[in-house]
Amino acid sequence: MREHLLIGGAGFIGSALSRKLGEANVTIFDNFSPVSHSDESIKESLTSDAEFVVGSVCSADDLDDLFAQGVPKTLVYLAAETGTGRSLRNCALNARVNTLGIATTLDALSRQSTMPEKIILSSTRAVYGEGPYLNSTTNSVVYPKQRTMESLEAMQFDFPGLEPLSMNGSLHFPNPSNIYGSTKLSQEHLLDNWASSFGVPTCTFRLQNVYGAGQSLTNPYTGVLIHFIKQARAKETVEIYENGGITRDFVHVEDVASLLAEAACNGDRTGLYDCGSGDRVELERIAAMLCEIGGAPRPIRNDKFRLGDVRHACADLQPVEADFAWRPAVNIKDGLDDLYKWVSEKLSAL
Repeated sequence: MREHLLIGGAGFIGSALSRKLGEANVTIFDNFSPVSHSDESIKESLTSDAEFVVGSVCSADDLDDLFAQGVPKTLVYLAAETGTGRSLRNCALNARVNTLGIATTLDALSRQSTMPEKIILSSTRAVYGEGPYLNSTTNSVVYPKQRTMESLEAMQFDFPGLEPLSMNGSLHFPNPSNIYGSTKLSQEHLLDNWASSFGVPTCTFRLQNVYGAGQSLTNPYTGVLIHFIKQARAKETVEIYENGGITRDFVHVEDVASLLAEAACNGDRTGLYDCGSGDRVELERIAAMLCEIGGAPRPIRNDKFRLGDVRHACADLQPVEADFAWRPAVNIKDGLDDLYKWVSEKLSAL
């Protein structure tokens, strides 16, 4: 067993992180699910200098065999079933992989004679649900309930009289609005309970929308930017749901990997942090930038919606900036240019 163990480490974020850490010091444990991995991505992973162990977080035997090789100094837990829309009709799958998976991993660690010096969990802004809002009339923070089918069909997309706030784990309560977010929050709780009992320091990062080269081109459940780029390349008109106005915080995968690598190598920093660009941007603006790159028509708005989606999302970076001296380096324009080129190259080669 090497210095750093990345569970679920062959995916989008894990691949970028392994390069930051130095692949010669990394062991990757992954099941290479076809939902997240193409044949090409698997081939690219296996040509790296990292050590690969194929197995499932839902298999106690696989995990016992993994830790029999030695418990790592730092364990980074990235394994998860993702996708808001997919999770709604796959509750059991999300519960099994996300909740039972980390529980099975922690049980396997409990059977060892030593413990990691640190565990890092990759979580998500989805645990906030609709997130915190400011009621300017009462000057209080409120947490709107999940938007229902009835309200969305009536095109009640916003929360009148409320202003969205940037998400801060030290100030705001989680309030998931979809199955995926609920199972990721359960990961956080299980790790916190277990680690507190065994005295293992932890860092949890709630990531906003991570994008960049290396995203799956075949997974239909994640990566709205990949969908936009495919439409722009085909000169199709991109549709923006909820009559526009949806905001997101897009952070480049290289910036996320830099932060996780710093956390893995800096044992003094523990706690709960939000990770994003810190910029709230309308989805329509992002789509327009990609359409301009591809010479496609400007996006149009419609009243379609996806159950479980949230209206607004953005990270408060003050805590992570203070503790890690970290600030995202890739601006959105450069990031989108690079992503468009990478997607085009990959699709052209098919």
